[in-house]
Order: sequence, then C-alpha cells, then structure tokens
Amino acid sequence: MNFFTEINIEKPLFNIGHKDNITLIGSCFTQNIGLLLKRGGFNVEINPFGIIYNPITIAQEINFLTNNRNFYEEDLVFSDNKWKIYACHGEIYAKEKQEALKIINTKIANSNKFIHKTKYLILTLGTSNVYSLISNNKIVGNCHKIPAKNFEKRLLSTNEIVDILGKEVENFLSKTKNNSTKIIITISPIRHIKDGYRENQISKSILHIASEKIRQLFPDDVFYFPAYEIMMDELRDYRFYEEDMLHPNKIAIKLIWEKFQKTFFDEKTTTLCVEFEKLNKMIEHRPFDSESPSYKEHLKKIEVLKERLTNKINNL
Repeated sequence: MNFFTEINIEKPLFNIGHKDNITLIGSCFTQNIGLLLKRGGFNVEINPFGIIYNPITIAQEINFLTNNRNFYEEDLVFSDNKWKIYACHGEIYAKEKQEALKIINTKIANSNKFIHKTKYLILTLGTSNVYSLISNNKIVGNCHKIPAKNFEKRLLSTNEIVDILGKEVENFLSKTKNNSTKIIITISPIRHIKDGYRENQISKSILHIASEKIRQLFPDDVFYFPAYEIMMDELRDYRFYEEDMLHPNKIAIKLIWEKFQKTFFDEKTTTLCVEFEKLNKMIEHRPFDSESPSYKEHLKKIEVLKERLTNKINNL
C-alpha cells in the first residue's frame, strides 16, 4: 500500500534559466522561493514593497513598479514613532516623512528598470481577507498597528480579484511582451488562523478560483504552481511544520523547492544550482584564522569557482 500522495505537475513549455530576470511579489512564501533562487545564482528582485499578502495590494505593486509611480505624503502613516506606507511592509520606514518617501520611491525606480527586463514574474497570494481604511475605503497592505477602529475588514470576491489583479497581469504582459514574459502564480500554504479556521479555508478557496480564472484568461502566459497542494496533500504531516504548526519548516521548503526545480529547470540549470550552492557554502565558511595560508587558498578557490560559473552563464 502506498502511504504517500504525490502531486504530479505538468511541465510547462518553457524553462527558467540563469540568464533570466525573475521578479517575486507576495507573501512570505515568496521570500522563501526568492532566496533559494538567489542562492542558486539567479538574478532576482524579491518583494520591493516587503511581504504582501492580499491580491489587491499585489496588483497595486505591479502597477507602481511597471509604471514607475511614486508615493506621496498623503500615502504616509505615523506609527510607532516612524513614518510608514500602508501599501508596504513595516520594514520600510523612516523617522522623517521625506526620508520614508525617498526610500520607497528609490526602490520603485530601481525595480522599474528590473521589472521591464523581467522574464518571469512569480506571484504568491496569501489571503482574500483585506482591511480598508474607513476614511477613504482604500485597501491597505499592512495596518501598521494602527487601531482597528480605523479599518473595515472584508472578504474579497472572486470577481473583484480577477478584475483588479487580472487587469494588472494583462498590462504587465503587454508591456513586457518583447521579453516573452511568463507569470507563475502560487497560493501560500501558510494558514491565516487569526481569521479563523473555516474563514481561512474560504479565503484560500477564493484565491484558488480567482487564480484559475486568471490562468484561463491568459493560458499561454500564466502558469499555476501548486505549492499549496504540495504542502496540504503531499506533505500532510506536522513534522513538515515549524513549532507554530502553521509555517512550513526548512525540510518542507526544501521539498517544495525540489518540485519547483523539476517543474521549471532543465538539467543544465539544475546542475548550475548545485554548483552555486557549493559556492555559497564556501563563502559562508568562517575560519579560525583568516590570515592562515589554508584560508587564503580557500579564498582563491572561491574566486576560481565564481569565474567558472560566470563563464558558464555567459556561454549559455
């Protein structure tokens, strides 16, 4: 008897390579895959606005990045003695208004250059539950610990997500069509238990339906990667979770990463990833004596491997 349920993923007609620019936007699962891609030697841009969970703010981020739009003073909020932006994660802040705007608008300008050269845009949707400001009805990406009385919580509809995120997907594809751009959508396997167990399931279900409708609208350009299904069905065991029993642990992330590689990489790309992993382990080595002949020889080997990998990528 087979006690293991395997998620079979149909390989797409494209392969991600080391010469391709990759932009990743979305939940903390985006961070996990993005950092693994970076460690594998890929040229990536990970969450310029910080971690974002809901598809409406993700759509806004795509719009700002592709159109090089700026934030202004009216977009700022003062919280915890810092100036922050509702559309961004709390890690983006400053003590002064203009400094906060400078930080985020510089990020947008830099990411605008990158995103127009992006070949693969990876979006990870986390939740259909959103908070909107009562004062202007705008959906926020982060409440920044502002009192709850200032917000209204609601559940997005499938049509709302398809209309708003689908429009930005279409605009993005049209502006980057010369790059033969593809979009990979995933749904975060992390459960938002603060919303409630059943409420979390309803929220994720809406994301599943909306993402499938968007995929059907752009069948040649949008691909769905089943990270959620792998975690829920293939890794259906709490040994694959962190202590909070909500977040995938390192083993689970590694297994999902292996599935990602099998789906999107060819043999040459996978081999290069292994070599970059070896390089990173060499770089991370900390010697007892940094002046020793053996460590100096170790540094020379790092430079030789770097050059060899650079040449391999240039010759692809």
